[in-house]
Amino acid sequence: MSATTAARPTLAVFVSSHGFGHASRAYAVLEHLRHLESKVQIELFTRIPEWFFASLGQHLHFHELDCDMGLVQTDAFEVDFRATLSGLSDRLPFRPELIQDLARRVIALRCHAVLCDIAPLGLAVAEAARLPSVLVENFTWDWIYNGLAQQAPAFKDYAKLLQPHFMGADIHIQTEPVCDPVSGTYQVGPIARAFRASVSETREALSIDKSAPLVFISMGGTRTGFPFLEQLKTRFPGVRFVVSGASELIETDQNLALLPVRCFLHHPDLVRAADLVIGKAGYSTIAEVHAAGTPFGCFVRADYPEMGPLVEFIDREIPGKMLAPEQFANGQWLDALPELLEIGSIPRPSVTAAAECAALVRTRF
Repeated sequence: MSATTAARPTLAVFVSSHGFGHASRAYAVLEHLRHLESKVQIELFTRIPEWFFASLGQHLHFHELDCDMGLVQTDAFEVDFRATLSGLSDRLPFRPELIQDLARRVIALRCHAVLCDIAPLGLAVAEAARLPSVLVENFTWDWIYNGLAQQAPAFKDYAKLLQPHFMGADIHIQTEPVCDPVSGTYQVGPIARAFRASVSETREALSIDKSAPLVFISMGGTRTGFPFLEQLKTRFPGVRFVVSGASELIETDQNLALLPVRCFLHHPDLVRAADLVIGKAGYSTIAEVHAAGTPFGCFVRADYPEMGPLVEFIDREIPGKMLAPEQFANGQWLDALPELLEIGSIPRPSVTAAAECAALVRTRF
């Protein structure tokens, strides 16, 4: 290994693969980190598909690793408690041989620090490797599991196992909307990936006129069906709809554009180009509509611990309306569409939270 390579700052990154929200936030931080430190080497451990991070460039090495299960979901709204508890029993407490093996790997990769977007395995690895750790979160799994213990008491045992890992991070960054504010942490605004294309460029790529009302429907990284598509064509023929994750290939059907999850069109650009976003109240979508100032019709799972803080933030910061998840599949939410389309977007100043977070990460090199 050359002296130049050995001196290159190297960061091990462990990202939860529970949906795309954590990956989106980590991507935004790493993108800004690359601007601050162009020679940084990123060793990424996750089960998020490699293509999601590909544009970070040649200095990213991908290591497929099941580093965080989080929750098992049957769809975008429902948690499978039994499957989640079964998975946790297989993973926790962490096997010492797994931690030691991963610690040896990050040391062999000459990592200087470990960044985790709520993946507690990475924090355990950092401790074993005696490397500084950075935790980025708007919630931690111990907090989520304690909240779910009212429905399934066994979650509390796993919360106790994970809490020391989260409390042991050397730098703890909380991003709005913060679910459980912790004293002594760095708190920053919502973190979303940067825009790449203008509104006009994005609409042109979709062959949508700049004056046409455009609704972007996105349910995040969880596989979801869209049984109401025919209603979009029959009830609102004058509205253009772009639906993410509704097809394996890009398809058009009357006023619909159906997109795969992996698409050449950048998700934040689609959010900004729309007059209205419809989706699940999840972190990445909230951060993106906040950055874009686009109105948000959001489906809220009332029985999920994260929802209270997310809804409070949406009510305060984002124009839109709460929608009931039971109205999603049958299309009853479409009754509110005319009202939602009357809500105007709001201008936003440039978002700096990701850059601030990246600067904090850089201090660990």
